[in-house]
Amino acid sequence: MAESNIIERYGNLLKSEQLVTLEDKIMANTFVLAAQEPFPGFFNYYSESPQESKPLYIYLVVDKLYTLEEITRARQNIKKYYPSYFHADAGTVTLYNKTYHMIRIRHLTSYDQIKELQACFADEGFEFKKKPSKKISAVGIIRLKKFFKLREVEEGLYFDVVEKDHGYITIPRYVKWAEFEELTKKVKYNWEGSFFDAALGHFHHNFEIQDMIRIYNPKIDLELLKKAKAKYLEQIR
Repeated sequence: MAESNIIERYGNLLKSEQLVTLEDKIMANTFVLAAQEPFPGFFNYYSESPQESKPLYIYLVVDKLYTLEEITRARQNIKKYYPSYFHADAGTVTLYNKTYHMIRIRHLTSYDQIKELQACFADEGFEFKKKPSKKISAVGIIRLKKFFKLREVEEGLYFDVVEKDHGYITIPRYVKWAEFEELTKKVKYNWEGSFFDAALGHFHHNFEIQDMIRIYNPKIDLELLKKAKAKYLEQIR
């Protein structure tokens, strides 16, 4: 793989997930959400053994806005002494029309790591929101601020270098979340045999914004990306 094909971008990603509050293996009286099925219908995202229980996407709800710089610096510091690999991104989660600031944690291998990482972030000065009075099980809207490491395979088509089975297609204009949901329904309806998960986002590049859609499929390839882009462009007016 030629390094010249690898690019890094900063941007946002917007998606919906079925979220539940975690009750165990977390710091006392803290608000932690889990996405037990971040890609509905795809049960082997991390493993060929779908019955294997491990945390996929964990959201540590914090009590105020922490900047991407603060979260990135904390992550860098924690990685100096925390023995296991993890990744952390800044973002928000909206539930029942209320928006919370959070840290999205991924690539954990055990639920026991959640409490450990909470303690690490607490040592870095982060404070967590208190646990809600009622257990939550609902669809939440996730907005992430993150860096992307990408391999451009054709103009406007990218594969994620870090996240397996993720691809990105550029689109010609900004679309709002409600419009994106309708576009995705139409694409799936008009694409026989299509099976994918999609998220909405953008990259910052050359002092401008490039709108894009993230496509997930465990068997993603260039042809699937090309087809996805063609189908979305058919619907975008």
